[in-house]
Amino acid sequence: MNKNIKLFFILLLSLPLLGIAQAKKYPLAQADSLFEAQKFTQSFVLYDSIYQQKQATPAMLLKMAYIKEGLGDYTMAQYYINEYYLATNNDLALEKMEELANEKELAGYETNDLNFILSLYYKHFQWLTLGVMVLVLLVFIFFILQLKKYKRLPPVTTFFLATFLLGLFLLVNFGKTYNKAIVVKNNTFIMEGPSAGAHVVDVISKGNKVNIKGQNDVWLQIEWNGVTGYIKNNTVKKLTIW
Repeated sequence: MNKNIKLFFILLLSLPLLGIAQAKKYPLAQADSLFEAQKFTQSFVLYDSIYQQKQATPAMLLKMAYIKEGLGDYTMAQYYINEYYLATNNDLALEKMEELANEKELAGYETNDLNFILSLYYKHFQWLTLGVMVLVLLVFIFFILQLKKYKRLPPVTTFFLATFLLGLFLLVNFGKTYNKAIVVKNNTFIMEGPSAGAHVVDVISKGNKVNIKGQNDVWLQIEWNGVTGYIKNNTVKKLTIW
Protein backbone atom coordinates (compact mmCIF):
# COMPACT_ATOMS: atom_id res chain seq x y z
CA MET A 1 0.00 0.00 0.00
CA ASN A 2 1.30 3.47 -0.85
CA LYS A 3 2.95 5.07 2.22
CA ASN A 4 1.15 8.36 1.64
CA ILE A 5 -2.17 6.54 1.52
CA LYS A 6 -1.34 4.76 4.76
CA LEU A 7 -0.41 8.04 6.39
CA PHE A 8 -3.65 9.62 5.20
CA PHE A 9 -5.78 6.93 6.78
CA ILE A 10 -3.73 6.84 9.97
CA LEU A 11 -4.05 10.60 10.41
CA LEU A 12 -7.76 10.65 9.69
CA LEU A 13 -8.52 7.65 11.86
CA SER A 14 -6.83 9.43 14.73
CA LEU A 15 -8.94 12.58 14.38
CA PRO A 16 -11.41 13.26 17.19
CA LEU A 17 -15.13 13.85 16.85
CA LEU A 18 -15.63 11.21 14.18
CA GLY A 19 -18.37 9.35 15.93
CA ILE A 20 -16.15 7.79 18.60
CA ALA A 21 -18.93 8.08 21.13
CA GLN A 22 -21.15 5.98 18.89
CA ALA A 23 -18.49 3.30 18.65
CA LYS A 24 -19.54 1.98 22.03
CA LYS A 25 -22.80 0.82 20.53
CA TYR A 26 -23.24 -2.75 19.35
CA PRO A 27 -22.57 -3.98 16.63
CA LEU A 28 -20.27 -1.07 15.77
CA ALA A 29 -18.16 -1.85 18.84
CA GLN A 30 -17.82 -5.46 17.67
CA ALA A 31 -16.81 -4.35 14.18
CA ASP A 32 -14.25 -1.93 15.62
CA SER A 33 -12.87 -4.69 17.81
CA LEU A 34 -12.41 -6.94 14.76
CA PHE A 35 -10.79 -4.07 12.86
CA GLU A 36 -8.31 -3.45 15.69
CA ALA A 37 -7.52 -7.16 15.67
CA GLN A 38 -6.80 -6.79 11.92
CA LYS A 39 -9.64 -9.13 11.03
CA PHE A 40 -10.57 -6.78 8.24
CA THR A 41 -12.83 -9.05 6.19
CA GLN A 42 -15.02 -9.91 9.17
CA SER A 43 -15.14 -6.30 10.35
CA PHE A 44 -16.14 -5.09 6.89
CA VAL A 45 -19.16 -7.41 6.86
CA LEU A 46 -20.42 -5.76 10.05
CA TYR A 47 -19.54 -2.28 8.84
CA ASP A 48 -21.42 -2.90 5.62
CA SER A 49 -24.55 -4.04 7.47
CA ILE A 50 -24.44 -0.83 9.52
CA TYR A 51 -23.88 1.20 6.35
CA GLN A 52 -26.89 -0.41 4.67
CA GLN A 53 -28.99 0.76 7.62
CA LYS A 54 -27.74 4.32 7.00
CA GLN A 55 -26.15 4.44 10.45
CA ALA A 56 -22.53 4.85 9.37
CA THR A 57 -20.17 7.19 11.19
CA PRO A 58 -17.41 9.10 9.38
CA ALA A 59 -14.77 7.06 11.23
CA MET A 60 -16.44 3.87 10.03
CA LEU A 61 -16.45 5.08 6.42
CA LEU A 62 -12.71 5.68 6.65
CA LYS A 63 -12.14 2.19 7.97
CA MET A 64 -14.22 0.72 5.15
CA ALA A 65 -12.14 2.69 2.64
CA TYR A 66 -8.94 1.55 4.35
CA ILE A 67 -10.01 -2.10 4.14
CA LYS A 68 -10.98 -1.88 0.49
CA GLU A 69 -7.81 -0.04 -0.44
CA GLY A 70 -5.74 -2.63 1.42
CA LEU A 71 -7.48 -5.40 -0.52
CA GLY A 72 -6.66 -3.65 -3.80
CA ASP A 73 -10.25 -2.62 -4.48
CA TYR A 74 -9.52 1.00 -5.39
CA THR A 75 -12.99 1.47 -6.83
CA MET A 76 -14.77 0.93 -3.52
CA ALA A 77 -11.97 2.70 -1.64
CA GLN A 78 -12.76 5.76 -3.74
CA TYR A 79 -16.45 5.28 -3.05
CA TYR A 80 -16.11 5.25 0.73
CA ILE A 81 -13.61 8.12 0.75
CA ASN A 82 -16.13 10.10 -1.29
CA GLU A 83 -18.87 9.18 1.17
CA TYR A 84 -16.59 10.29 4.00
CA TYR A 85 -16.03 13.61 2.23
CA LEU A 86 -19.76 14.16 1.81
CA ALA A 87 -20.21 13.47 5.52
CA THR A 88 -17.39 15.70 6.77
CA ASN A 89 -16.32 18.06 3.96
CA ASN A 90 -12.71 17.27 4.87
CA ASP A 91 -10.52 18.62 2.08
CA LEU A 92 -7.93 15.91 2.76
CA ALA A 93 -10.42 13.42 1.35
CA LEU A 94 -10.63 15.41 -1.90
CA GLU A 95 -6.85 15.39 -2.17
CA LYS A 96 -6.67 11.66 -1.54
CA MET A 97 -9.36 10.88 -4.10
CA GLU A 98 -7.49 12.91 -6.70
CA GLU A 99 -4.23 11.19 -5.78
CA LEU A 100 -5.75 7.74 -6.16
CA ALA A 101 -7.45 8.80 -9.39
CA ASN A 102 -4.14 9.98 -10.86
CA GLU A 103 -2.43 6.78 -9.76
CA LYS A 104 -5.11 4.58 -11.37
CA GLU A 105 -5.83 6.93 -14.30
CA LEU A 106 -9.45 7.49 -13.30
CA ALA A 107 -11.63 10.35 -14.50
CA GLY A 108 -14.23 12.42 -12.67
CA TYR A 109 -12.08 13.45 -9.70
CA GLU A 110 -10.42 16.47 -11.26
CA THR A 111 -10.20 19.61 -9.15
CA ASN A 112 -11.48 22.02 -11.81
CA ASP A 113 -13.37 25.28 -11.31
CA LEU A 114 -16.80 23.62 -11.45
CA ASN A 115 -15.88 20.87 -8.99
CA PHE A 116 -14.29 23.47 -6.73
CA ILE A 117 -17.49 25.54 -6.72
CA LEU A 118 -19.59 22.43 -6.06
CA SER A 119 -17.32 21.38 -3.21
CA LEU A 120 -17.70 24.84 -1.65
CA TYR A 121 -21.47 24.61 -2.09
CA TYR A 122 -21.74 21.24 -0.33
CA LYS A 123 -19.16 22.22 2.27
CA HIS A 124 -21.14 25.32 3.29
CA PHE A 125 -24.61 24.02 2.50
CA GLN A 126 -25.88 24.29 6.10
CA TRP A 127 -24.68 27.88 6.40
CA LEU A 128 -26.19 28.72 3.02
CA THR A 129 -29.53 27.29 4.12
CA LEU A 130 -29.36 29.17 7.41
CA GLY A 131 -28.57 32.38 5.57
CA VAL A 132 -31.57 31.99 3.27
CA MET A 133 -33.81 31.26 6.29
CA VAL A 134 -32.62 34.44 8.02
CA LEU A 135 -33.21 36.40 4.81
CA VAL A 136 -36.73 34.99 4.53
CA LEU A 137 -37.41 35.92 8.15
CA LEU A 138 -36.18 39.50 7.64
CA VAL A 139 -38.25 39.94 4.48
CA PHE A 140 -41.29 38.47 6.28
CA ILE A 141 -40.90 40.96 9.15
CA PHE A 142 -40.59 43.80 6.64
CA PHE A 143 -43.66 42.43 4.85
CA ILE A 144 -45.72 42.47 8.07
CA LEU A 145 -44.61 46.00 8.92
CA GLN A 146 -45.56 47.27 5.46
CA LEU A 147 -48.88 45.42 5.60
CA LYS A 148 -49.76 47.08 8.91
CA LYS A 149 -48.64 50.50 7.69
CA TYR A 150 -50.32 50.58 4.29
CA LYS A 151 -53.21 48.16 4.99
CA ARG A 152 -52.58 46.38 1.69
CA LEU A 153 -50.18 43.85 0.21
CA PRO A 154 -46.90 45.53 -0.71
CA PRO A 155 -46.27 44.24 -4.26
CA VAL A 156 -42.47 44.41 -4.31
CA THR A 157 -42.00 42.89 -0.85
CA THR A 158 -44.61 40.22 -1.62
CA PHE A 159 -42.71 39.27 -4.76
CA PHE A 160 -39.40 38.99 -2.96
CA LEU A 161 -40.95 37.07 -0.05
CA ALA A 162 -42.56 34.58 -2.43
CA THR A 163 -39.29 34.23 -4.38
CA PHE A 164 -37.20 33.63 -1.27
CA LEU A 165 -39.74 31.16 0.13
CA LEU A 166 -39.66 29.22 -3.13
CA GLY A 167 -35.87 29.30 -3.09
CA LEU A 168 -35.79 28.02 0.49
CA PHE A 169 -38.24 25.23 -0.38
CA LEU A 170 -36.11 24.11 -3.34
CA LEU A 171 -32.90 24.39 -1.33
CA VAL A 172 -34.17 22.29 1.58
CA ASN A 173 -35.89 19.64 -0.53
CA PHE A 174 -33.60 19.37 -3.55
CA GLY A 175 -30.46 21.35 -2.73
CA LYS A 176 -28.46 18.38 -1.48
CA THR A 177 -29.10 16.15 -4.46
CA TYR A 178 -25.72 14.69 -5.40
CA ASN A 179 -26.05 13.32 -8.92
CA LYS A 180 -22.77 11.47 -9.09
CA ALA A 181 -21.90 7.79 -9.15
CA ILE A 182 -18.85 5.58 -9.37
CA VAL A 183 -18.63 2.90 -12.07
CA VAL A 184 -18.26 -0.49 -10.38
CA LYS A 185 -18.02 -2.77 -13.42
CA ASN A 186 -15.20 -3.05 -15.91
CA ASN A 187 -15.91 -2.61 -19.61
CA THR A 188 -19.03 -0.56 -19.00
CA PHE A 189 -20.61 0.46 -22.31
CA ILE A 190 -21.75 4.04 -22.76
CA MET A 191 -24.53 3.99 -25.32
CA GLU A 192 -25.76 6.80 -27.53
CA GLY A 193 -29.35 6.10 -26.46
CA PRO A 194 -31.21 4.19 -23.71
CA SER A 195 -31.10 0.91 -25.60
CA ALA A 196 -28.79 -2.07 -25.93
CA GLY A 197 -29.07 -1.64 -29.68
CA ALA A 198 -27.86 1.95 -29.66
CA HIS A 199 -24.45 3.03 -30.92
CA VAL A 200 -21.58 2.56 -28.43
CA VAL A 201 -20.10 5.94 -27.51
CA ASP A 202 -17.30 4.64 -25.29
CA VAL A 203 -16.24 1.80 -23.01
CA ILE A 204 -14.99 2.75 -19.55
CA SER A 205 -13.43 0.88 -16.66
CA LYS A 206 -14.55 0.71 -13.05
CA GLY A 207 -13.49 3.41 -10.63
CA ASN A 208 -14.38 6.33 -12.90
CA LYS A 209 -16.87 8.86 -11.52
CA VAL A 210 -19.72 10.08 -13.73
CA ASN A 211 -22.38 12.79 -13.55
CA ILE A 212 -25.96 11.53 -13.67
CA LYS A 213 -28.31 13.76 -15.64
CA GLY A 214 -31.45 11.62 -15.60
CA GLN A 215 -32.90 8.13 -15.77
CA ASN A 216 -34.87 6.22 -18.37
CA ASP A 217 -36.06 2.88 -16.98
CA VAL A 218 -32.87 0.84 -16.30
CA TRP A 219 -30.69 3.37 -18.12
CA LEU A 220 -28.94 6.33 -16.54
CA GLN A 221 -28.26 9.39 -18.64
CA ILE A 222 -24.73 10.56 -17.89
CA GLU A 223 -22.20 13.10 -19.03
CA TRP A 224 -18.81 11.70 -20.00
CA ASN A 225 -16.02 13.78 -21.52
CA GLY A 226 -18.52 16.44 -22.50
CA VAL A 227 -20.78 13.93 -24.28
CA THR A 228 -24.20 12.72 -23.13
CA GLY A 229 -24.65 8.94 -23.08
CA TYR A 230 -26.47 6.13 -21.31
CA ILE A 231 -25.29 3.31 -19.06
CA LYS A 232 -27.12 0.56 -17.18
CA ASN A 233 -27.92 1.56 -13.60
CA ASN A 234 -26.45 -1.72 -12.29
CA THR A 235 -22.99 -0.72 -13.52
CA VAL A 236 -22.63 2.14 -11.04
CA LYS A 237 -22.94 2.79 -7.33
CA LYS A 238 -24.57 6.12 -6.59
CA LEU A 239 -22.98 8.45 -4.07
CA THR A 240 -25.18 9.76 -1.30
CA ILE A 241 -25.15 13.16 0.37
CA TRP A 242 -25.11 13.19 4.19
